[in-house]
Amino acid sequence: WDFQSIRTVDPWGTEFGRRFRGGLRRWNMTVQWWLAAYVHRRGPRQYPLLRNAWTMLVSAYWHGLHGGQHLAFLTVPLWLAAEAAAEAALGKYFGVPLDQLRGWKGSLLRGGQWFLKMRAFEYLSMGFVLRGAAATLRFWASVHFCLHVLPL
Repeated sequence: WDFQSIRTVDPWGTEFGRRFRGGLRRWNMTVQWWLAAYVHRRGPRQYPLLRNAWTMLVSAYWHGLHGGQHLAFLTVPLWLAAEAAAEAALGKYFGVPLDQLRGWKGSLLRGGQWFLKMRAFEYLSMGFVLRGAAATLRFWASVHFCLHVLPL
């Protein structure tokens, strides 16, 4: 065994990575590996949204039977799909992937992506803080489900 086999969080990657997917992969990395190896890879490849939802449902169950956590986990596939669609659309519009877009436009778009990722993490974390489905939905309603509407 070495440090990498027990390392569970990459704080730098979680906080400063710009992608939602990357932030997820760097949090609770041992559980992420298990979910990828035993759940995600067994899901239907032709339906990535369903595959991600199935994985997040298993992850929610892994974390316990708290409705707020389940709501948060089941919102993750929406953000993953929105991020992939936005990156594809921007890549098509600019003719290069977002990673390769240079200048102030690239910096602004990548900074905006990081900003949205952090707001989404904060918004979804309320399911873990409040735990109950009713309390989580009450909070999300108080901000008009803004970070459910945005990825749609």
